[in-house]
Amino acid sequence: MAAQAAAFVFFPAIVLGIVIGLLELIFVHSDEPGMGWFKHGLHAIPTMLFLLLISFNIGAASQMVGYPLQESFWLNIGVRVLLGIIATVKVKAAAAIAGKASSFGEKFGHAVVIGALIAAAPYVWIYVEPMLPAYLKF
Repeated sequence: MAAQAAAFVFFPAIVLGIVIGLLELIFVHSDEPGMGWFKHGLHAIPTMLFLLLISFNIGAASQMVGYPLQESFWLNIGVRVLLGIIATVKVKAAAAIAGKASSFGEKFGHAVVIGALIAAAPYVWIYVEPMLPAYLKF
């Protein structure tokens, strides 16, 4: 029996990636005023897009790296929680890598909100998609 190719989902990941990336830019601006916040936060959108592409496509992403996983509810939850933790650590580490003092950087609450949104994005999309106009439903 041949292995099925998993369908890759792009549109929800792109839409929510841009929204969450812009939210992270807003958080960076409020937490790091006058510190080159735009350059510091510019990596937010591509990073969110990458994490959300994995979150929306767990089966396809695992096949791409050569470790096809049998998807289940708990596996999906576990991978998405792990992606949320990775996003939270990335947000907090971005200021540290830039060499900022420990009193600067994004607030922990803001980092947790970003991580939680990454983890919950596929479940949030179920409620967002019906509100989109017909020409935006792919």
